[in-house]
Amino acid sequence: MRLNGDLFRIESRMEGLPQGQSGFNIILNPDHLIYKAHFPGQPVTPGVCILQMLQELLSVEMGKQLFIKNIKNAKFISMMSPVADSRVSVLFTSVTAEEGGVKAQGVVSRRDNLSDLFLKFSIFLTDESL
Repeated sequence: MRLNGDLFRIESRMEGLPQGQSGFNIILNPDHLIYKAHFPGQPVTPGVCILQMLQELLSVEMGKQLFIKNIKNAKFISMMSPVADSRVSVLFTSVTAEEGGVKAQGVVSRRDNLSDLFLKFSIFLTDESL
């Protein structure tokens, strides 16, 4: 299930980042069906959807379809609400092409406060689906 253009959309790429880093500013769609079920009246972005967003954004960055093969670390720090936090930043602090795939580390944060984190992650992606 593709979430880009539905649950979220890319507003812009982050500019002026150090070599080896990349990032995106995204906007969450608070009217998406997922938020009606998770949770009615107090919508929260499911963790699995945040991970899918990372996969899709890194696919855009690398210019090819990637799939998460291994999640080394995913530390969810706070809940991400499409109402309170509809403008989100995804920063890949390290993206390394390795044999068999791409290793990425980074954070997901509030756009207006990049130190206010929702997630810290370290994942490995490949261009082969399971």
